[in-house]
Amino acid sequence: MPGSKMYIVNSVDLVTSVQRLHRQLAFRPIEAKFASRLCASSKEANDILMANSGCNDQDAQGYSHELYKLMHPALAPGAGLDGLNQAAVRYIVESLDRLKPQGDAPTKIRLAEWMRHEITMVTTNTVYGEHNPFKDKEVEAAFWLVSILGRHLLKIFNATIRTFERSIAMLLINFLPYFTVRKGYEAREVLSKAFLHYFESNHHEHGSMLVQSRYQSLSKKRIPIPDIARYEACGSIAILVNTAPTIFWTLFYIFSQPGILRDCREEIATIMSVSNSESEGTRRTIHMSSIRQKCPTLTSAMQEALRLHSVGIQVRQVMQDTLLDDKYLLKKDAVVLMPSQVVHTDPMVWGPSVDEFDANRFRKDTKKPVQAGNKKISPHAFRSFGGGTTLCPGRHFATTEILAMVAMMVMRYELHPVGGEWVVPTTRNTNVVAGMMTPDTDVEVEVVMRRGYEEGSWGFDFADSNMVYAVTAEDKD
Repeated sequence: MPGSKMYIVNSVDLVTSVQRLHRQLAFRPIEAKFASRLCASSKEANDILMANSGCNDQDAQGYSHELYKLMHPALAPGAGLDGLNQAAVRYIVESLDRLKPQGDAPTKIRLAEWMRHEITMVTTNTVYGEHNPFKDKEVEAAFWLVSILGRHLLKIFNATIRTFERSIAMLLINFLPYFTVRKGYEAREVLSKAFLHYFESNHHEHGSMLVQSRYQSLSKKRIPIPDIARYEACGSIAILVNTAPTIFWTLFYIFSQPGILRDCREEIATIMSVSNSESEGTRRTIHMSSIRQKCPTLTSAMQEALRLHSVGIQVRQVMQDTLLDDKYLLKKDAVVLMPSQVVHTDPMVWGPSVDEFDANRFRKDTKKPVQAGNKKISPHAFRSFGGGTTLCPGRHFATTEILAMVAMMVMRYELHPVGGEWVVPTTRNTNVVAGMMTPDTDVEVEVVMRRGYEEGSWGFDFADSNMVYAVTAEDKD
């Protein structure tokens, strides 16, 4: 918050200490203020959220705790997550079917742009169902970038950008947003109106368990429907902004390193079955439940892409004077920041290769465990999904989307950079509130079918919903 004293925490041990003090160093009051500013919700809704933010002893858990509790069945291993995963992989297959070159000419795409659109539709179709507001191109355009009036202006002011996602920082400041960040303001209104129609028409009843649980939780608190629509418009940030860039970076590193590409293909082949029938021809099925045990290079490469390109910052408000780790006095009303990038790029944590992409860094079966000096890396050093009480509740769904899209793309297609070389793009213009770096310039690639895989259909299978990939320390404990 403007004018607040800030403490920066960049030690893994101190980060875990902050997580243990989740009532003295709280996220929920900040979350409530964040929602009111970003979503431009009504005073009535803001008062309800602040009254239930967990800021006092009578309401120690707060609304957020209740919301996460209701969302848990939809996002934890079980029927809810099964429903999300099954729908998502079905849309992923359809997306990759459309990528198939027509005739002898390769398909040319801008990789980041293509992935952003496809994952937007995969995710929102999965969550919101047949009446998904993002099927309207205007709604999708309102969320993502559609015009930039000069690169240097981007660094100075977000008023040049007609997107909600790119204008988040200025909307949070909330100083005359209609004038200071008019395009972002207008984009937010497009999103909010689309979701208002969605909820007033009861379309959420045909959506996923996730959107139903969020609506139920807010309705229970007597939040007006126009405000529920605004919260959902803002909530789309959490399900959209980080998945596509994670897939982009993972694919970039895998396809730019032939040895890693070969290893990933060999691993995925062990979890893929092939059947033949006169009626359907050849059918290839990737069994996602086995990916954790049998695809160590693939899963490690995803995690390494997250480590190198995560820029998320965990934030806490100091609710009372607190002595952290018996050393540091944190004063009431100050703000604690825990930037993941600082921990992820610390050579004392990750060793001398910290700035390099190492696809095997997170493999459990490596003969020489990755370590800094003689000290094994703490599992809590990986911060891409947060941690503690604010651990990302959608991490299982997100990793399924990422691994499914990458696995099938690796098996079905060859990607060749149009310029002949894979050149790592810069990321200087990444949105200040993004969780993942986005490339400043896109990577144009030619897509061709892999030899021997031109014919037949493709699919995914989940035999065991509990076999999720444990990407955080909390999931491994």
